[in-house]
Amino acid sequence: MFERANTKAGGAGRTVKLPGKTAQHSDARPVDIARELRAKSELGLREAQLARAEAKLDG
Repeated sequence: MFERANTKAGGAGRTVKLPGKTAQHSDARPVDIARELRAKSELGLREAQLARAEAKLDG
C-alpha cells in the first residue's frame, strides 16, 4: 500500500568540508569521510609512520 524511497530526492546526500578543500556535495558514507579525516590528522600520520617502522622491522 505504501511506497518507500530508497534514495533521497534531489541532489547529493550531504555537503562535506574537508580541511584544505572547499565544501562540496558528496554521497560518501560518514564512515568513509571520518576515515579520510583521521588519516590526514596528526594522529593518523603518526600511526602510518609507526606502521611503516613495524613493517621495516618485520622484513
